Amino acid sequence: MNQSDLSWSFLTGYYYPKFRVVIKNMEWDERYEFLKALYDDKHKEALWEERSDEPIKDMMEYVARKDYFHFFCMAFTVQEDGYYTIHKMMREAMRKFRTLR
Repeated sequence: MNQSDLSWSFLTGYYYPKFRVVIKNMEWDERYEFLKALYDDKHKEALWEERSDEPIKDMMEYVARKDYFHFFCMAFTVQEDGYYTIHKMMREAMRKFRTLR
């Protein structure tokens, strides 16, 4: 196993369960803004496109197809040497987790 795989293993084991708790405790309007920010920051060349006049419903459908893990991965950049950076939104989510316990 290489260093980046070890980091991903740690991130998914430690952060992902906490991320799911936080995201599922958000109201859908807040959840929409959170997920949209992660998406837009990862895809600067192709920002989230609102598909209809019901953007929250559109996001819900996208999440149903892709799952939350898809967004979770957008919150991290892992280098080959195992070093990683965490998106500011994920750091804020982890602070919220502490208050939800």
